[in-house]
Amino acid sequence: MRTASAALCAAGVVFWATAPPPADARSPVTIDGVDKTQREAILDLLADRDAPTTLFEAERISEEAAARALAWLRSEGYYDAEVTPEAQETPPVARLRIVTGARYKFVAPDLVFENAPPDAASADAARTALGHVAEGAPARAADVLQAEADAVAALQAAGYADAAAGQRRVLVDHATMTMKAEFHLNAGVVTRLGDVRIEPPTIFRHDFLVHLRNWRPGTAYKPDNLVRLRRDLSSTGAVSSVTTRLDPPNAEGERDVVIQVEPAKRNAYEFGAGYSTTEGASVDAQWTRRNFTGRADSLTLSTTLGELAQSATISWLRPHAAGAGRTRHTALTVLHEDTAAYSHRGVALSAGVDADRRLRLGFSYGAELSADNYNQIAGGVSNASVLSGFGDLRRDTTGDPLDARHGSILDFRVEPSVSVGDATVAFTRFSGDARLYRSFGKDERITLAARSLVGWVAPVSGSANDIPPDHRFYAGGGGSVRGYEYNSIYPHERDALGLAPGGQGAFEISTEARIRFADRLGAVAFVDGGNAFDSWNDAADLKWGVGVGFRYDLGFAPLRVDVAHALERGSDDPSFAIYISLGQAF
Repeated sequence: MRTASAALCAAGVVFWATAPPPADARSPVTIDGVDKTQREAILDLLADRDAPTTLFEAERISEEAAARALAWLRSEGYYDAEVTPEAQETPPVARLRIVTGARYKFVAPDLVFENAPPDAASADAARTALGHVAEGAPARAADVLQAEADAVAALQAAGYADAAAGQRRVLVDHATMTMKAEFHLNAGVVTRLGDVRIEPPTIFRHDFLVHLRNWRPGTAYKPDNLVRLRRDLSSTGAVSSVTTRLDPPNAEGERDVVIQVEPAKRNAYEFGAGYSTTEGASVDAQWTRRNFTGRADSLTLSTTLGELAQSATISWLRPHAAGAGRTRHTALTVLHEDTAAYSHRGVALSAGVDADRRLRLGFSYGAELSADNYNQIAGGVSNASVLSGFGDLRRDTTGDPLDARHGSILDFRVEPSVSVGDATVAFTRFSGDARLYRSFGKDERITLAARSLVGWVAPVSGSANDIPPDHRFYAGGGGSVRGYEYNSIYPHERDALGLAPGGQGAFEISTEARIRFADRLGAVAFVDGGNAFDSWNDAADLKWGVGVGFRYDLGFAPLRVDVAHALERGSDDPSFAIYISLGQAF
């Protein structure tokens, strides 16, 4: 006999959609008659309960569990399932005995287009999207909802922006143990996109919105167009929320896209601090004026005050000005640094295009003009004006710059430069940085991280000894080989010979084992090695540092405390070094 069981199916769907498994579910119910996967799924749906202490409690718990288990089994296609609640008095136990019966299967679904049907290709796409309820598939209630949503999405992707689902009908035939789904869709008409405008209307300049628009007026609607628009606008930091809607068709039959935004606070303040026994304390402060000229741009004043380095920078960033995901930047920086290798004062003006960190593969480029003075050096140039260009190719699959646990980073940078002043030299600086992250164990609480850096600077004309000191290579310090003084590892025989400090090349390698003991607490053990050299024959002559660390997750980044020991201490190196900062070492 054929029975219309739409109500049963709908009940199963509603139960599944409105009663998601609670986290850390605890139920005292014993379940017999199902496999491990089914048992775990049912237990996840049961309410948290303490173990029964009386027969009455055991009966109540088992009856409640039976109703939930039966609803779940029917939603999974077991329409002949039998769930028998049982209760035991001594000791009090709540039990379910389940006989699942055969699992029902779908027969081929029907798709009915109400009002005007879509074009043939779009109709075929909607039918293809019903794959979840294809003939022979398990008759799961959740798959009915998913198939309907996929069919609507297929119509919207074909340009029918107003496509919507109508009344669905689901029939269960107990005689043949099958389920048949009938879907009713209203496609509407093909939507063509027009212009874009903002609400409130004074937030952004219209020319910026037109630049951000990723379609030409008259183009057929695609959901991705609006998704990309919202994503690109959100990424600027100028808004705290973004939604879009379509206006009614205009005289040309086009529908304008209306962006509704909630602006972010115009002024943002950021502060940071760090400390290490080798580099001293430092404080960072930053003020940002968002949406500075109505183009989601930002003007930022920042400063770093540290024992080894002090700087002040004013920068202007224009998101998407060089294309989607590419930010134009202009900056003026004044700095002073006093390292183990040299002392440096300078001013630099830079401009470039930065690829958004959201891009898995990005290329950044730009130029910088600086005027620099160096002292406390045995030889080399003391005054230099340097014009540098740079190109940086980066591939990042990690997703989290402050606490990566999966993926890798590959970064290759080229900097052609010309220096004039005490000497004239043209040179090119190359550097490559590779990082790898893998997590293991229960809840992936163990992360192994590795990093390697290789660099070389080569004169094109002039002498390598006339390359300004801050364009040469050094190792040592919190971001390099921990345990050694900052910038202290390089060929020191150069000082005795009256040559510029630093090496022509560098090689560094680091490995870390990171363990998270709880949601917020963790520890690290690490080994760092590195060297700066003038000959590749010396590249493998690394200085090593080892240590352990503590991590505390602040929610947005881990607090890092590392204690490192230099295995080849020099006279200026401490017996141990402490580093405190935000974010992982690499």
